[in-house]
Amino acid sequence: MSSINEFKFYSLTNPNHKSYVNFIFTDRLDNCFECYLTDFNKKAVMPFHMATLKSNMKNKNINTLAPLNKPFIGTVEDIIDDTIIVSMAFIDKDALEYKLFLEETSKNKILAINIKKYTTKNNINYNDYWEKVIYPIDRMRMETNEFNLFDYILNNVDIVSKDSNLDYHLDKSIIDTLANMNLKTTIPNIKFKLVSTNGINNIKKNIERALEISNTTDILDIMIETPPNYYVTSTKTTDTSSHIKFLTALEALSKNTENNIYYNI
Repeated sequence: MSSINEFKFYSLTNPNHKSYVNFIFTDRLDNCFECYLTDFNKKAVMPFHMATLKSNMKNKNINTLAPLNKPFIGTVEDIIDDTIIVSMAFIDKDALEYKLFLEETSKNKILAINIKKYTTKNNINYNDYWEKVIYPIDRMRMETNEFNLFDYILNNVDIVSKDSNLDYHLDKSIIDTLANMNLKTTIPNIKFKLVSTNGINNIKKNIERALEISNTTDILDIMIETPPNYYVTSTKTTDTSSHIKFLTALEALSKNTENNIYYNI
């Protein structure tokens, strides 16, 4: 582990069960891989059968399947005592949660890079600054269920800035840089499928209802590719919480048989 840059991004000690995690393979044992969770500064393990959906591991090239020190995305399958078990076997790259995790990872990198620049410029210890300033902000984020730290900071400037009640505040120059970079951030379109035996007018009606319920009518644009394929996008925000609210509302409407719509992400 000495060659690994040991840094814990999140204030949490362990990732949540079934959550996505960034990791690298660090070693190959007799029946599993040793892994390192790069955002949690934690060791983990991956049984061979959780590295792929294909069950015949004997015919697979281990070096190709799990090259050491290369970044991967996995899911937390279980946490037993202090042992974290991760998997790559059941990841759906088309799932909304996976796409949001990619966005979160990208924004985490932007945040970390800019904190690093600030601390280097001002001769401040990077890890100390992160623990004193970022961890308290991250704990507040988790209380509000905001999806990622980057968006939480920009949506709560009054809380994280020098005018807040925090013992250590986030410097205004960092917030300004993040805000400027946020304008240049492109949120990927989130695709979904929608079908109704009552025709396109019923689909349109339920989309409008979902926008109203989620209070996102003025924020989101719902575009059609080729029926039944649609996608939700926005030119007014880079915060995907609006996308999630809309899709959650649409899914709820689809579960009511009276609406006669069939939804799938």
